[in-house]
Order: sequence, then C-alpha cells, then structure tokens
Amino acid sequence: MLTALPAAGPFRAVLFDLDGTLADTLPLCIRAFRHAIEPAAGRAVSDAEIVATFGPSEEGTIRALVPAHYDTALAAYLDHYERLHGDCPAPFAGIAELLRDLRRRGVRLGMVTGKGARSTVLSLRRFGLEDVFEIVETGSPHGPRKTEALQAILAAWHMAPGEAVYIGDAPSDVAAARAAGVAVVSAAWAGTADPATLRALAPDLLAATVDELRNWLWPRLAAPAVAGLAPDVSATAWLGIAQRLQALAQAGLAYDPHVYDAERYQEILALSQRMLGHLTGLPIPFFEQAVAAERGYPTPKVDVRAVLFRGADEILMVREKSDGGRWSLPGGWADVGCTPFEVAVKEVREETGLRVQALRLVALWDMRRHPHPPQAFSIYKAVILCRVLDGELQAETSETLETRWVARGELAGLDLSTGRITLPQLERLFAYASQPDLPTECD
Repeated sequence: MLTALPAAGPFRAVLFDLDGTLADTLPLCIRAFRHAIEPAAGRAVSDAEIVATFGPSEEGTIRALVPAHYDTALAAYLDHYERLHGDCPAPFAGIAELLRDLRRRGVRLGMVTGKGARSTVLSLRRFGLEDVFEIVETGSPHGPRKTEALQAILAAWHMAPGEAVYIGDAPSDVAAARAAGVAVVSAAWAGTADPATLRALAPDLLAATVDELRNWLWPRLAAPAVAGLAPDVSATAWLGIAQRLQALAQAGLAYDPHVYDAERYQEILALSQRMLGHLTGLPIPFFEQAVAAERGYPTPKVDVRAVLFRGADEILMVREKSDGGRWSLPGGWADVGCTPFEVAVKEVREETGLRVQALRLVALWDMRRHPHPPQAFSIYKAVILCRVLDGELQAETSETLETRWVARGELAGLDLSTGRITLPQLERLFAYASQPDLPTECD
C-alpha cells in the first residue's frame, strides 16, 4: 500500500541504508551475532537482546554483550557474517536496476549505514555494488551517527538538505533524516520492517515495494544533466572518470607503445587533463607537470596523518597555514626514502615540536570513499597512531598557526581542513583512544 504524503524534491542525491533496505541482511547479522556471542557468553542470546543493542555498529553490539571477549567475539562475528552471506546472495528484487537507472539519470548516490566498515564492504562486494556509491558512511561503536553522516555527505557535495532523500527501513532512519533536514522514504519491503510503526512517524513516503519507491521518486528527481560536464550533479563521478583516463594513458605510455599508439595515448592524456582542469579549477599545466614528474605506471599518492590522544577524550590537532588556518591532524605527503612511521614521526616533530613514537597503522582510507572535497589525484590516507615521548607544543611553526589538544566535544565546532580529515573520520579514530588494539580500518 502506498501512503500519500507531502511531496518533496527535486532531488539531486539519493542516499540509502543497507540492512533491510538494499538487502535482507538483518537476519544474517543476527545469526552471525548469535554464533559469535553465545560461545563467549556461555548462554543462549535472544534476537531481542541483540536487536536492543542496535544503533552503534557491530563493535558496539559486541562490546555491550560480551565486553570481556571483545576481540575474539568481533573476529568470530566477521568470520560468521562472511561465511553465512551465501544465504543472502543478492539485493532485494529491483534494487540493482533502480541504482543503475539513478546513475544513468545523473543522480548522486550515497550510503549511510549503521554497520561497521568491514561488514559493509563485504556485503557491497557480494552484491556487486562496491563501486555504485560515491560516498559510504558507516557506523560508530559509540552510538548512532546517521544524522551526522547525512550532513557530512551534503557538505561534501555542497547540497542543501532539500536536494536529497534518505531511504531506510527503521524508525531511527526517519528520525535521523528529519534531524538532518532531508526527505525520508520508509522502506517497508523487508520482512523485518514494521509498517505500522513507520507509518505513525509520517515519512515522506511509506513504500511496500521497490517499484512504489521508483514511481514516487522519478517525478521528484532533478532534471537530468545534459551533454557535457554541467551541472555538477555528477562532478565527482566525472572526476573519477578523468582520473582513470589519465592513469590509463600514463600506463600505456609507460610500456613503450608503438608510435601510433603513443600518439593516441598522448591525446587521451591531454583530453583527461583538460577535463581535470575544468572539474577542479586547477590550470592544465599543473597536471602536465605532475605527470611529467611521475614517469612509469601510475599509482595513488599517499597522505600520512598522525593521531595522538591525551586520555580518552582529547586529540592533538594543528591549524594548517596552507589551508587558511583550518584544523587537521599533523601529517603530509609520504616522502621517498622514508617509511610511513618515519613520515608520521617527522611531521609531528615539524608541526608541533613534540617527539613521538609511531605505534601502529589504524586506518588506510581511499579518499574517494569519504566525504572529502574533489581531489585532483587518487589519494590513499594512512593514519598512524603515535604516543608522545617528550618535547613541548610550539605555538606556531613554519607550517602551522596553532597546535593544541582538542576535546572530542569541540570537534563539531572546528573549521576542519576537510581535504585532509573529516569529522566522521575523527569520530571513528576516537575508538582507538580507549581501545588502541582495535583492528585497522581499511577501505
């Protein structure tokens, strides 16, 4: 049954939940939790007990139910989740086609889920959807963060809340969308959904089938992009295409092609650099010089950031001179001849005055998968957990205007250098303040 509710739109972005919205994965989650938790707890665990902990990511559920066995239970959960995933081999009927048609229409697609990063990536790969969403925002072990995740995507895409719609199956999805100011569709096509409860919350649409969602959504989409690169409805997608074309041309030229092929590769390279110039606003010689300096097979650039905590509630931040005094973690480009740990130690020393010890890699992120501004190149971000050995914080350095310990509650009010670090990433890193042995996050 389709419930008639106030119209919204036009939408330039459609954002999806995963469990119970894209696919029937909630029963899979509960089974994996039971297999992981019951041996550690030494007793049977009911579905209601497990569901009552939902809101945080899987890490939060494990911590709530078997905190003394956190590491082994989390590893067991992920193992069982992957092993049992064959019971849920595909998205709901019509979802893959809907996503395909939205992309063809030029609509920007994002995901906001409460799941942890590793199970999210595993499911998207199983469904063949790992490259469908421009940005994937996952959950936090500390509690719900969907409102913040929705706001982060809007900020990254420079969109007003009214230009996006969020699709989720839970009552909490309605609340998160309303708090972020975006329209919301309640997906009631999963057997785990509660249509009566969802209807009482008055979403913009209560859809019992994917076809009902499609029929409601299509008239409310923004006009499709015309030929060329405008409007910026899919600027991030075009940026990825231009970067890939440049990389393919570089790779072709690296292997000593036949003279006629070399001419074609050079032409493709020039066209890709024109596209990159239009999309980023950078002059074309910038890309020409960068390619000239990096002969051979192209690979992503590496940005190394150091994360240091004081207690469980403070993180070391610096204000970058090169980005108008915006806040970031200490760090910079990886240096030839230095290991990642050596880069982290060196950057902290130069930007803060502290001498530190690098302890471990806690995150390796592909910047395309996070709400950073568009980048001219493909970039991996390596985050190294460090501890202070000695030294004193310097008020100002050649690279920074200010260095200080920042309380977690202050982060939302900081003017962040989002090309270097985002608020959702900082929130996720805080998990390592109290649990430094958590597994490394890797896209």
